[in-house]
Formats: sequence, structure tokens, C-alpha cells
Amino acid sequence: MDKKIIKKGIYTVLVLVVLGAIFVIADYFGLFGTRTRLKLDFVVANIRTIDAETGKLVFDVGVRCFQKRNNNACTRRDSHRAGIVSVHIPVRKVIRSTLLFDKSKEIIKSEDPKLHIMLIHQDYNNPTKTVMLDDIYQNKVNDYTVEMPPRKWEGMEDDIDEGEENE
Repeated sequence: MDKKIIKKGIYTVLVLVVLGAIFVIADYFGLFGTRTRLKLDFVVANIRTIDAETGKLVFDVGVRCFQKRNNNACTRRDSHRAGIVSVHIPVRKVIRSTLLFDKSKEIIKSEDPKLHIMLIHQDYNNPTKTVMLDDIYQNKVNDYTVEMPPRKWEGMEDDIDEGEENE
């Protein structure tokens, strides 16, 4: 009698495993249908900022990104690494999925393929790095190095002294 109960239990488990496998395979091939959704996501570009004269890392650098018809094309996030500015670029993704699987992900490309990233620091001239968005979308290049030319303050002091003498 115990053997019949064990056989029935094994058959029940096998039937459930086979049905589960059939369900997963059918869903993989999209037999239950697919859905399409739009998702906002971010791609990341990391920029190492170094002093053009000394080669030392530059800290506390801000960013401003712009492209055609978009004057605010990115945000700056902490990279938690010294001398690295992490630039997050918003992208829209079209995701086609089934119940269990993501079948495809496509990035909707922006109108302008170039992104201009201005690096801002009070002691340096603000260089602009132009990157191709396709390279960032495809993860070809995500790390850049930019030399920050120091701002020359010598002429500024003479202008301030002249202004004080006139008062």
C-alpha cells in the first residue's frame, strides 16, 4: 500500500514539473501574448576631471548638458569616486515582454546625436566635452577624461584695484 502512495506522489510531482516546464516554454515563445511598455531609464557617462597644468584631480565639478532643443539634458550624481563626475542621461526605452521574460529592449534615440557636457568649476575655465549618444547607448565608451584649464586671475586683480581707487 505504501508503494502505491509513493508512486502516486511521484506521478503528481512529475505532472506538475512537466506542466510548469510547458508553461515556461510556451511563455518564452510568446504563446500567451506580449506587451509593450515605455520606461524612463538613465545611461551613465563618467568623466575624470584633471588639472591641465598639474595633472591632479579636480573635485567639486558641476555639469550642464545641452543639445538641440534641450538645454537640460542630464543630471549630475555622486560617483563615490575621487575626481569622477557621474553624468546621468535620461533615455526612453521600449520594452517588449511576456509574462516571465523581457524579449527586447530598444532605446528611443534623441533628435540630436551629440550631447555637449559643460564642466563647471569656479577656479577653472569651463570646458565642454562633446560625446556621441550612440556610443553611450551601446556602452562602447562610458569613461572620459577632460583636462580643466585653470582660470587666470592676474588681470582681474588689476581691474579690481583700479575700481577701488576711483571711489
